[in-house]
Amino acid sequence: MKRSIIALIVISGLLVCCKDNKEHEILELMTEIRTSFTNGNDSACLAQIDTLRSRFPKAIKERREALILYQDASLRQSQKALARVDSLLEIEKERFAELEKFVMERKAQGEATAEELTSLTLQRIHRDSLQTQFDVLCSKIRYIRKRQEQIMENR
Repeated sequence: MKRSIIALIVISGLLVCCKDNKEHEILELMTEIRTSFTNGNDSACLAQIDTLRSRFPKAIKERREALILYQDASLRQSQKALARVDSLLEIEKERFAELEKFVMERKAQGEATAEELTSLTLQRIHRDSLQTQFDVLCSKIRYIRKRQEQIMENR
């Protein structure tokens, strides 16, 4: 009888220690998430939030806070990428227009070479690829903003 009582006390103590240790890990991870977000390190912030989600699925309060940070970090990351792609797209559009004008003039005269036509096609593919990236990022930003509005309405 005494052994079972002692065993029960020891097991209870271990469970309490494990729970305190988990809470401590969650608090540390949340501190790292907030620090990464504040410092503008969006990739690290998103990775840490993914870690929180996978390691602590029952930490509902922290995951709710992390969701808001996740959306903000994703939005900020997407906006930076959009600015970069937009700049590249404008440059690529100008290059394509110049090359197209040159090649079409040569084609009209019957002097365009296969290399020039291939170059024009590759330039068009690159421009279209950037345009697709631009469109996807715009859609992603609209979606994140819509989800943020829905979360604010539900509060």
